[in-house]
Amino acid sequence: MKMKTTRLHRFLCAAVLGAAATLAATTAHAQDVKARTARFGHGLADAHPAGQAAKQFAADMEQATGGKMKIAVIANQALGPDPQMLGALQGGVQEFYTGSALALLGQVKELGFQDVPFLFNTEAEAHAVFDGPVGQYLNNKLNGVGIHVLGWWENGFRHITNSRRPVNKIDDLKGLKLRTQPNPLTLDAFKAIGANASPLPWSELFVALETKAFDGQENPVVLMYTQRFYEVQKYMTLSGHVYSPLIFAVSKKFWDSLTPDEQKMMNTAARKATEFQRKSTAAEAGTALQGMKDKGVQVTQFSEADLQAIRDRVPPAIAPHLEKIGPEFMTLVRTEIAKARAR
Repeated sequence: MKMKTTRLHRFLCAAVLGAAATLAATTAHAQDVKARTARFGHGLADAHPAGQAAKQFAADMEQATGGKMKIAVIANQALGPDPQMLGALQGGVQEFYTGSALALLGQVKELGFQDVPFLFNTEAEAHAVFDGPVGQYLNNKLNGVGIHVLGWWENGFRHITNSRRPVNKIDDLKGLKLRTQPNPLTLDAFKAIGANASPLPWSELFVALETKAFDGQENPVVLMYTQRFYEVQKYMTLSGHVYSPLIFAVSKKFWDSLTPDEQKMMNTAARKATEFQRKSTAAEAGTALQGMKDKGVQVTQFSEADLQAIRDRVPPAIAPHLEKIGPEFMTLVRTEIAKARAR
Protein backbone atom coordinates (compact mmCIF):
# COMPACT_ATOMS: atom_id res chain seq x y z
CA MET A 1 0.00 0.00 0.00
CA LYS A 2 2.87 2.29 0.84
CA MET A 3 4.47 1.59 -2.54
CA LYS A 4 1.23 2.40 -4.38
CA THR A 5 0.92 5.69 -2.51
CA THR A 6 4.51 6.57 -3.39
CA ARG A 7 3.88 5.88 -7.08
CA LEU A 8 0.71 7.96 -7.01
CA HIS A 9 2.61 10.77 -5.30
CA ARG A 10 5.32 10.68 -7.96
CA PHE A 11 2.72 10.68 -10.75
CA LEU A 12 0.94 13.70 -9.28
CA CYS A 13 4.22 15.56 -8.80
CA ALA A 14 5.18 14.88 -12.41
CA ALA A 15 1.79 16.10 -13.62
CA VAL A 16 2.05 19.28 -11.58
CA LEU A 17 5.58 19.94 -12.80
CA GLY A 18 4.50 19.32 -16.41
CA ALA A 19 1.60 21.73 -16.11
CA ALA A 20 3.89 24.31 -14.53
CA ALA A 21 6.37 23.92 -17.37
CA THR A 22 3.60 24.34 -19.96
CA LEU A 23 2.31 27.44 -18.18
CA ALA A 24 5.82 28.86 -18.02
CA ALA A 25 6.33 28.23 -21.74
CA THR A 26 2.98 29.82 -22.56
CA THR A 27 3.82 32.84 -20.41
CA ALA A 28 7.22 33.19 -22.07
CA HIS A 29 5.55 32.89 -25.48
CA ALA A 30 3.04 35.58 -24.57
CA GLN A 31 5.85 37.82 -23.39
CA ASP A 32 7.46 37.45 -26.83
CA VAL A 33 4.41 39.08 -28.44
CA LYS A 34 4.34 42.85 -28.12
CA ALA A 35 1.36 45.16 -28.40
CA ARG A 36 1.47 46.62 -31.92
CA THR A 37 -0.77 48.52 -34.30
CA ALA A 38 -0.26 48.47 -38.06
CA ARG A 39 -1.89 49.59 -41.31
CA PHE A 40 -2.57 47.38 -44.32
CA GLY A 41 -3.14 49.62 -47.34
CA HIS A 42 -4.29 48.67 -50.83
CA GLY A 43 -5.99 50.25 -53.82
CA LEU A 44 -8.67 47.65 -54.40
CA ALA A 45 -12.32 47.50 -53.36
CA ASP A 46 -13.21 45.84 -50.08
CA ALA A 47 -15.18 43.25 -52.05
CA HIS A 48 -12.14 42.18 -54.12
CA PRO A 49 -10.68 38.82 -53.01
CA ALA A 50 -7.46 40.62 -52.06
CA GLY A 51 -9.43 42.99 -49.83
CA GLN A 52 -11.13 40.02 -48.18
CA ALA A 53 -7.84 38.16 -47.77
CA ALA A 54 -6.27 41.23 -46.16
CA LYS A 55 -9.06 41.28 -43.59
CA GLN A 56 -8.65 37.56 -42.92
CA PHE A 57 -4.90 38.04 -42.45
CA ALA A 58 -5.52 40.88 -39.99
CA ALA A 59 -8.03 38.79 -38.02
CA ASP A 60 -5.72 35.78 -37.92
CA MET A 61 -2.81 37.88 -36.67
CA GLU A 62 -4.94 39.43 -33.94
CA GLN A 63 -6.11 35.98 -32.83
CA ALA A 64 -2.61 34.45 -32.96
CA THR A 65 -1.16 37.24 -30.82
CA GLY A 66 -3.94 37.17 -28.27
CA GLY A 67 -5.23 40.52 -29.47
CA LYS A 68 -1.87 42.25 -29.18
CA MET A 69 -1.34 42.92 -32.90
CA LYS A 70 -4.11 44.98 -34.43
CA ILE A 71 -4.00 45.59 -38.19
CA ALA A 72 -6.31 48.16 -39.80
CA VAL A 73 -7.10 47.29 -43.43
CA ILE A 74 -7.52 50.48 -45.49
CA ALA A 75 -8.88 50.01 -49.02
CA ASN A 76 -9.45 52.07 -52.19
CA GLN A 77 -6.12 53.93 -52.07
CA ALA A 78 -7.19 55.88 -49.00
CA LEU A 79 -3.49 55.87 -48.03
CA GLY A 80 -2.47 57.14 -51.47
CA PRO A 81 -1.71 55.68 -54.91
CA ASP A 82 0.32 52.48 -55.22
CA PRO A 83 3.72 54.19 -55.70
CA GLN A 84 3.12 56.28 -52.58
CA MET A 85 2.13 53.24 -50.52
CA LEU A 86 5.16 51.29 -51.71
CA GLY A 87 7.39 54.21 -50.75
CA ALA A 88 5.73 54.35 -47.34
CA LEU A 89 6.33 50.62 -46.98
CA GLN A 90 10.02 51.08 -47.72
CA GLY A 91 10.22 53.93 -45.23
CA GLY A 92 8.41 51.98 -42.53
CA VAL A 93 5.54 54.49 -42.43
CA GLN A 94 3.05 51.87 -43.69
CA GLU A 95 3.33 48.28 -42.52
CA PHE A 96 1.46 46.12 -45.08
CA TYR A 97 0.51 46.42 -48.75
CA THR A 98 -1.00 44.45 -51.60
CA GLY A 99 -1.24 45.58 -55.20
CA SER A 100 0.99 46.07 -58.21
CA ALA A 101 4.73 46.14 -57.61
CA LEU A 102 5.59 47.79 -60.93
CA ALA A 103 6.27 51.15 -59.30
CA LEU A 104 9.48 49.48 -58.07
CA LEU A 105 10.59 48.62 -61.60
CA GLY A 106 13.35 51.22 -61.42
CA GLN A 107 14.79 49.48 -58.35
CA VAL A 108 14.11 45.85 -59.27
CA LYS A 109 14.25 45.58 -63.07
CA GLU A 110 13.30 41.90 -63.05
CA LEU A 111 9.74 42.79 -62.01
CA GLY A 112 9.14 43.80 -65.62
CA PHE A 113 8.99 40.18 -66.73
CA GLN A 114 5.43 39.78 -65.45
CA ASP A 115 4.10 41.87 -68.36
CA VAL A 116 5.55 39.65 -71.09
CA PRO A 117 2.49 38.68 -73.21
CA PHE A 118 1.40 35.05 -73.29
CA LEU A 119 4.15 33.95 -70.94
CA PHE A 120 1.82 31.80 -68.83
CA ASN A 121 -0.93 29.46 -70.04
CA THR A 122 -2.66 28.93 -66.68
CA GLU A 123 -2.87 30.35 -63.18
CA ALA A 124 -1.33 27.11 -61.84
CA GLU A 125 1.81 27.71 -63.92
CA ALA A 126 2.10 31.24 -62.59
CA HIS A 127 1.64 30.10 -58.99
CA ALA A 128 4.39 27.50 -59.39
CA VAL A 129 6.77 30.13 -60.79
CA PHE A 130 6.06 32.79 -58.16
CA ASP A 131 6.22 30.22 -55.35
CA GLY A 132 9.47 28.75 -56.62
CA PRO A 133 13.01 29.95 -57.46
CA VAL A 134 11.76 32.89 -59.57
CA GLY A 135 9.66 34.20 -56.71
CA GLN A 136 12.50 33.68 -54.26
CA TYR A 137 14.84 35.63 -56.53
CA LEU A 138 12.38 38.52 -56.66
CA ASN A 139 11.80 38.31 -52.90
CA ASN A 140 15.53 38.62 -52.22
CA LYS A 141 15.84 41.61 -54.55
CA LEU A 142 12.83 43.32 -52.97
CA ASN A 143 14.19 42.62 -49.50
CA GLY A 144 17.22 44.60 -50.54
CA VAL A 145 15.07 47.68 -51.20
CA GLY A 146 13.16 47.53 -47.93
CA ILE A 147 10.23 45.24 -48.76
CA HIS A 148 9.70 41.79 -47.26
CA VAL A 149 7.43 39.64 -49.45
CA LEU A 150 4.87 37.50 -47.62
CA GLY A 151 3.34 36.04 -50.77
CA TRP A 152 2.24 36.57 -54.35
CA TRP A 153 -1.51 36.89 -54.73
CA GLU A 154 -3.77 36.33 -57.71
CA ASN A 155 -5.00 39.17 -59.88
CA GLY A 156 -5.69 37.05 -62.94
CA PHE A 157 -5.24 37.24 -66.69
CA ARG A 158 -5.76 40.69 -68.15
CA HIS A 159 -8.39 41.52 -70.77
CA ILE A 160 -9.15 44.63 -72.82
CA THR A 161 -12.19 46.91 -72.50
CA ASN A 162 -13.15 50.12 -74.28
CA SER A 163 -16.09 52.48 -74.76
CA ARG A 164 -15.87 53.09 -78.53
CA ARG A 165 -16.41 49.87 -80.45
CA PRO A 166 -16.35 46.07 -80.30
CA VAL A 167 -12.86 44.66 -80.73
CA ASN A 168 -13.38 41.42 -82.65
CA LYS A 169 -9.99 41.26 -84.32
CA ILE A 170 -6.54 42.71 -83.78
CA ASP A 171 -7.00 45.51 -86.32
CA ASP A 172 -9.93 46.85 -84.29
CA LEU A 173 -7.40 48.01 -81.68
CA LYS A 174 -5.91 50.59 -84.04
CA GLY A 175 -6.35 54.11 -82.76
CA LEU A 176 -7.85 53.16 -79.40
CA LYS A 177 -6.28 55.06 -76.51
CA LEU A 178 -5.69 52.43 -73.85
CA ARG A 179 -4.43 52.88 -70.32
CA THR A 180 -1.78 50.28 -69.49
CA GLN A 181 0.55 49.40 -66.66
CA PRO A 182 3.49 51.83 -66.19
CA ASN A 183 5.90 49.36 -67.78
CA PRO A 184 7.79 50.36 -70.98
CA LEU A 185 7.60 46.74 -72.11
CA THR A 186 3.79 46.83 -71.94
CA LEU A 187 3.60 50.12 -73.81
CA ASP A 188 5.73 48.87 -76.68
CA ALA A 189 3.82 45.57 -76.82
CA PHE A 190 0.50 47.38 -77.29
CA LYS A 191 1.95 49.83 -79.77
CA ALA A 192 3.21 46.87 -81.80
CA ILE A 193 -0.38 45.70 -82.30
CA GLY A 194 -1.68 49.16 -83.21
CA ALA A 195 -3.13 50.51 -79.96
CA ASN A 196 -2.35 53.99 -78.67
CA ALA A 197 -1.08 52.90 -75.26
CA SER A 198 -0.28 55.24 -72.38
CA PRO A 199 0.26 54.81 -68.62
CA LEU A 200 -1.98 56.46 -66.05
CA PRO A 201 -2.13 56.19 -62.24
CA TRP A 202 -4.71 53.67 -61.08
CA SER A 203 -6.38 56.31 -58.90
CA GLU A 204 -7.16 58.42 -61.99
CA LEU A 205 -8.35 55.64 -64.29
CA PHE A 206 -12.10 55.51 -63.61
CA VAL A 207 -12.54 59.26 -64.14
CA ALA A 208 -10.37 59.14 -67.27
CA LEU A 209 -12.63 56.44 -68.72
CA GLU A 210 -15.77 58.27 -67.60
CA THR A 211 -14.71 61.53 -69.30
CA LYS A 212 -13.45 59.67 -72.40
CA ALA A 213 -9.91 60.95 -71.87
CA PHE A 214 -9.04 57.28 -72.41
CA ASP A 215 -11.03 54.90 -74.59
CA GLY A 216 -10.18 51.80 -72.66
CA GLN A 217 -7.88 49.83 -70.40
CA GLU A 218 -6.67 46.29 -69.67
CA ASN A 219 -7.15 44.48 -66.37
CA PRO A 220 -8.37 41.17 -64.89
CA VAL A 221 -12.15 40.72 -64.94
CA VAL A 222 -12.61 40.41 -61.14
CA LEU A 223 -10.85 43.72 -60.67
CA MET A 224 -12.93 45.39 -63.39
CA TYR A 225 -16.17 44.11 -61.89
CA THR A 226 -15.43 45.05 -58.27
CA GLN A 227 -14.34 48.52 -59.44
CA ARG A 228 -17.58 48.92 -61.43
CA PHE A 229 -15.87 49.51 -64.78
CA TYR A 230 -19.09 48.36 -66.46
CA GLU A 231 -20.42 51.84 -65.73
CA VAL A 232 -17.89 53.45 -68.09
CA GLN A 233 -16.92 50.66 -70.52
CA LYS A 234 -19.26 49.05 -73.04
CA TYR A 235 -17.05 46.49 -74.79
CA MET A 236 -14.77 43.75 -73.50
CA THR A 237 -12.39 41.50 -75.43
CA LEU A 238 -11.23 38.32 -73.70
CA SER A 239 -7.60 38.50 -74.73
CA GLY A 240 -5.92 36.97 -71.67
CA HIS A 241 -2.71 38.53 -72.92
CA VAL A 242 -0.88 38.81 -69.58
CA TYR A 243 -1.06 37.14 -66.17
CA SER A 244 -1.08 39.76 -63.42
CA PRO A 245 0.04 39.00 -59.84
CA LEU A 246 -0.37 41.11 -56.72
CA ILE A 247 2.49 41.47 -54.29
CA PHE A 248 1.58 40.86 -50.62
CA ALA A 249 4.28 42.46 -48.53
CA VAL A 250 5.30 43.92 -45.20
CA SER A 251 7.73 46.74 -44.56
CA LYS A 252 11.17 45.25 -43.89
CA LYS A 253 11.61 47.75 -41.06
CA PHE A 254 8.45 46.45 -39.41
CA TRP A 255 9.38 42.82 -40.13
CA ASP A 256 12.81 43.26 -38.57
CA SER A 257 11.21 44.72 -35.44
CA LEU A 258 9.20 41.53 -34.87
CA THR A 259 10.27 38.77 -32.51
CA PRO A 260 10.94 35.29 -33.99
CA ASP A 261 7.60 34.11 -32.59
CA GLU A 262 5.77 36.99 -34.24
CA GLN A 263 7.49 36.33 -37.56
CA LYS A 264 6.49 32.66 -37.38
CA MET A 265 2.87 33.61 -36.67
CA MET A 266 2.93 36.06 -39.55
CA ASN A 267 4.28 33.51 -42.02
CA THR A 268 1.56 31.06 -40.99
CA ALA A 269 -1.19 33.68 -41.38
CA ALA A 270 0.31 34.83 -44.71
CA ARG A 271 0.29 31.32 -46.18
CA LYS A 272 -3.34 30.88 -45.16
CA ALA A 273 -4.29 34.27 -46.64
CA THR A 274 -2.47 33.51 -49.90
CA GLU A 275 -4.28 30.20 -50.34
CA PHE A 276 -7.62 31.84 -49.55
CA GLN A 277 -7.01 34.76 -51.90
CA ARG A 278 -6.03 32.62 -54.87
CA LYS A 279 -8.98 30.27 -54.47
CA SER A 280 -11.40 33.17 -54.01
CA THR A 281 -10.17 34.93 -57.15
CA ALA A 282 -10.52 31.75 -59.22
CA ALA A 283 -14.00 31.14 -57.84
CA GLU A 284 -15.17 34.69 -58.56
CA ALA A 285 -13.78 35.05 -62.10
CA GLY A 286 -16.81 33.42 -63.75
CA THR A 287 -19.23 35.34 -61.57
CA ALA A 288 -17.50 38.62 -62.40
CA LEU A 289 -17.59 37.92 -66.15
CA GLN A 290 -21.29 37.12 -66.02
CA GLY A 291 -21.81 40.22 -63.90
CA MET A 292 -20.17 42.37 -66.58
CA LYS A 293 -22.45 40.83 -69.20
CA ASP A 294 -25.52 41.35 -67.02
CA LYS A 295 -24.58 45.04 -66.71
CA GLY A 296 -24.68 45.39 -70.49
CA VAL A 297 -21.02 44.91 -71.45
CA GLN A 298 -20.65 43.24 -74.85
CA VAL A 299 -18.05 40.48 -74.63
CA THR A 300 -16.08 39.18 -77.60
CA GLN A 301 -13.00 37.01 -77.96
CA PHE A 302 -10.00 37.03 -80.26
CA SER A 303 -9.77 34.17 -82.72
CA GLU A 304 -6.75 31.91 -82.54
CA ALA A 305 -5.47 33.57 -85.74
CA ASP A 306 -5.57 37.01 -84.10
CA LEU A 307 -3.89 35.70 -80.94
CA GLN A 308 -1.15 34.23 -83.11
CA ALA A 309 -0.77 37.57 -84.91
CA ILE A 310 -0.18 39.23 -81.54
CA ARG A 311 2.37 36.57 -80.62
CA ASP A 312 4.16 37.23 -83.93
CA ARG A 313 4.19 41.05 -83.71
CA VAL A 314 5.10 41.54 -80.06
CA PRO A 315 8.48 39.74 -79.60
CA PRO A 316 10.58 42.12 -81.76
CA ALA A 317 9.06 45.12 -79.95
CA ILE A 318 9.83 43.81 -76.46
CA ALA A 319 13.22 42.19 -77.18
CA PRO A 320 15.21 45.26 -75.94
CA HIS A 321 13.24 45.21 -72.68
CA LEU A 322 13.95 41.51 -72.13
CA GLU A 323 17.63 42.28 -72.61
CA LYS A 324 17.41 44.92 -69.87
CA ILE A 325 15.57 42.56 -67.54
CA GLY A 326 18.39 40.08 -68.03
CA PRO A 327 18.82 36.99 -70.24
CA GLU A 328 19.84 34.81 -67.28
CA PHE A 329 16.75 35.74 -65.30
CA MET A 330 14.46 35.19 -68.30
CA THR A 331 16.08 31.78 -68.82
CA LEU A 332 15.27 30.95 -65.20
CA VAL A 333 11.66 32.05 -65.75
CA ARG A 334 11.21 29.94 -68.87
CA THR A 335 12.90 26.95 -67.24
CA GLU A 336 10.53 27.10 -64.27
CA ILE A 337 7.52 27.47 -66.59
CA ALA A 338 8.65 24.38 -68.50
CA LYS A 339 8.94 22.46 -65.22
CA ALA A 340 5.45 23.54 -64.19
CA ARG A 341 4.02 22.41 -67.53
CA ALA A 342 5.78 19.06 -67.27
CA ARG A 343 4.17 18.49 -63.88
